[in-house]
Amino acid sequence: MHLKAIQKVFYLVAGMVAMGCQAGVPPVEPPSAEQRTQSELIDAGAVDSSAAAYYYFSIAQLKIKEGAAAEAQWLLEKAIQNDPRSATLKMELADLYLAQRNDKKALELIRQVLADRPDDSEALILAGRIYQQRDQISEAKGLFEKALASAPDDPDIYLYLGRIYWNENDLANAERIFRRMANHFPSSYAAHYFNGKVLAAQGKYELAVEAFKRSLDLEPSLEEPRFELIEIYKSQKKSAAVVKEYKAILAANPENIKATLELAEYYRELKRPELGMPLLVDLGKRSEDDTAILNYLFESYLETKQYEKAIWAIEGMLRGAPQNSELHYFAGVAYDGVKQVSKALSHLEKVAYPSRYFENAVAHRALLLRDMGKMDEAIAAIRQAIVYEPHNGDYFLYLGSFYEELERFDEALAALNQGLTVDDGNARIHFRIGVIQDKMGRRTEAIESMKRVLQIQPNDTDALNYLGYTYADMGIHLDEALNLIQRAMTLKPNDGYITDSLGWVFYKQGQYEDALKWLLKAVQLVPDDPTILEHLGDIYLQLGNKEKALKYYRRSLEFKTKDNQPLKEKIRGINPQR
Repeated sequence: MHLKAIQKVFYLVAGMVAMGCQAGVPPVEPPSAEQRTQSELIDAGAVDSSAAAYYYFSIAQLKIKEGAAAEAQWLLEKAIQNDPRSATLKMELADLYLAQRNDKKALELIRQVLADRPDDSEALILAGRIYQQRDQISEAKGLFEKALASAPDDPDIYLYLGRIYWNENDLANAERIFRRMANHFPSSYAAHYFNGKVLAAQGKYELAVEAFKRSLDLEPSLEEPRFELIEIYKSQKKSAAVVKEYKAILAANPENIKATLELAEYYRELKRPELGMPLLVDLGKRSEDDTAILNYLFESYLETKQYEKAIWAIEGMLRGAPQNSELHYFAGVAYDGVKQVSKALSHLEKVAYPSRYFENAVAHRALLLRDMGKMDEAIAAIRQAIVYEPHNGDYFLYLGSFYEELERFDEALAALNQGLTVDDGNARIHFRIGVIQDKMGRRTEAIESMKRVLQIQPNDTDALNYLGYTYADMGIHLDEALNLIQRAMTLKPNDGYITDSLGWVFYKQGQYEDALKWLLKAVQLVPDDPTILEHLGDIYLQLGNKEKALKYYRRSLEFKTKDNQPLKEKIRGINPQR
């Protein structure tokens, strides 16, 4: 078989292997018993080496198709041992290494091939791909350019090289490559399409339109060139042409979500919303059974915070599906995004159980009510949700947090402990219990709660910091406190509160210079926290710098509106006039 044909087939197979491989190189799997037997016979000289190489190669192809990349690697390595001069085998194995992201070994093999065959286009392409994976783009470009000079009839080279120039925003060279490809392969719709994209990016719209139309002449079912034409026509305010292309897409594929939503939105921009509304109503009806519509709507409009567009689309879709809970949830999010809270609440309330967004809608609605000062309604919303999902521990977490904000600590603990009866492994519930116990002055119990969090999630930074700071503040277990906080710092190195805790441990250990270094950094990270500012004042006082101590105490007092009497006493201790 011709080397190029073998390589073409292998590219397809290696692509499937690559999709199933993690980054890094998996360990080589041991060969099967049958393969070991064959290998022993071959190694003993019972089989001709060229036949042996073909045997290993053939089995490797089967293993590649099965996704057994490591076993295929072993087989190809054995094949090369029996035919060490075979460029085909080396390129097969190099491509497999590349798929496994072992670019070092792939490069070693391909260099051997190029040493013997410096103008081999297939080897040059593979080398270029390897350098691309290594982010050595300049080397990759040189190899692809050389391959193109050697094999101008290979369309893959144009695509590899043109995309590199495109990604580098080197539009002149990208145009050179894709224009040459289009001239060399006039029946390649891909060549005309990519040529059109490059031309459009340079503002050469007439030539771009011509290229996209040529692509469509060759493959009328393509949607991508039509979407590109739509963008050009929009920029030129050719509304009739825009609508024509959208309709062409929908005529070929009536279920195209992107085209339907964009056309409806375009009609709205043209002040003809009545033309877009039937599209949205039909889309709403389809959304009852097609989750792809909802996913597209969320990803395209809500995740990108295009709330006005989202509201127009969702309200239209709700005309076709007025009971669709998912649409009501999306409407609630969108209206919240534009600060129309009453409409947001109205839609969120219509999200019915067991919608996949039920919990999100309940939580969102409850938080909006809390922010409006309607805490009783927020609590009622959570309690109603518990009726539907009594085993969802997160509801009790919300409930406990609301009672905590109201300083109704006994009720908060009761709610959280009830949550533990249905979800004892919920680390967030244990954490909130610890925080509330601390606020109630039950620090010993709080410490045990934080330890429970760390049993469940050993790298929980909040619990590591909380427990370490508590030890430091109590002046106990300071070495352990330092260890806990340093672990938290490793996980979140630029957290101002963890940085404060680290400085506070050093303060408690009497290492005031180290404490000062960390507290200064903490204040940079969180400049308006009264506790951090007070800590910095304490350190300056210990270092004998009363002026700076007074400065940070006063700054702390600006932000500390509750329980600030001890801080005022510190200020009077330095400056009796205040």
